Amino acid sequence: MRLHTNTFFLWLLGFGLFFSLNISAQGNCEAMAEGSKERLACEYGRKAITHKQGSKASQLLFDSAIAVNPGYAWAWFEKSIPYLKRGMLTRGMTLLNNAVELDPLSYLCYRAYWYFQHKSYAYCSADLERYYAMEGAYTQNTPGGALDMRIVLGINYAHLGANDKAIEQVRMVITSYPTEDHAGPYDFHTLGVLYLNNGQYEEAREALRKSIQRNEQFADTWYYLAELAIQTGDLKAAKEYLAEALIRYEGEKNGYTGYPFCFPVSKEIVENRLKELQGR
Repeated sequence: MRLHTNTFFLWLLGFGLFFSLNISAQGNCEAMAEGSKERLACEYGRKAITHKQGSKASQLLFDSAIAVNPGYAWAWFEKSIPYLKRGMLTRGMTLLNNAVELDPLSYLCYRAYWYFQHKSYAYCSADLERYYAMEGAYTQNTPGGALDMRIVLGINYAHLGANDKAIEQVRMVITSYPTEDHAGPYDFHTLGVLYLNNGQYEEAREALRKSIQRNEQFADTWYYLAELAIQTGDLKAAKEYLAEALIRYEGEKNGYTGYPFCFPVSKEIVENRLKELQGR
C-alpha cells in the first residue's frame, strides 16, 4: 500500500487526536459531587484552559486546582507542558513526575517521550517497559501520531546498544497489526535501519522497500537504501538512491524528512555522501 500525501495527513490526524485525547482528559466536572474538592479543582482546570497555555492566568488557576486537590494528576500534567516546551526541563519534569506518580497509566508515555527527546534513553526505556507491563495499558503514539510508542521503545534499545532486542521489539509491533497496511509511515523504515546496522542486508532491503512503498517522499529511507547499496558493493545504485533522497528535500517534492525518532538524516549528510562517491 502506498501512503499518498492526503492519506498520510489523515493517518497523522487520526492518531494525533487519539494520543491527545487520552493524555489530556480533564474529566466531567458536572459528574463530580457538588462542593467536593474534585469538583472545585476540575472547575479551576476548566477555567485555566480558556487562557493561553503557559500564561500567568492559566498557571495560577492550575495552582488553585492543585491547592484544592493535590491528587489531581491532570492539573500537574497541564502545568508541566509549557515548562517542557520552553526548555525549562528541571521544573517541567518535577511537575510531570507528580502527574506520573498519581496516574502512571495516563502519563508514563508522555514522560518517556520527553526523555527520548533529550537522549535519556535508559529512562525512556524504563518508563515504557513499566507502562506496557501495566494492566490496562493501551496503544499510545508520539504527539502528532506518527509513531507507535512501542516502536520508540525499540529505537531506545538500539541507542542502548541492544540491536537484536530492538529488532525483536519492532518486528513484534508490526506483526501485532491486523495487516501490514496498518503499519505507521515510519515503522518499516525503522526496522530497515535496524537490520542494516545489524548487517542483515536482505532483511534490511525488504523493510526499506516496504517503507518506500508506504511513503516514497521520505528522504531518509532513500539515504539508507544508498548505505545498504554501498555496503553490498553496488555504488551505481547508491548514487541513484542518494540522488532520489536529494530530490525529496527540494521544492514541492519535499517529504517528511528528518523525523526526530527514526535515525534522521540531514540534507548535508546526503550531499556529502554523494560527493564521496563521485568518481568511484
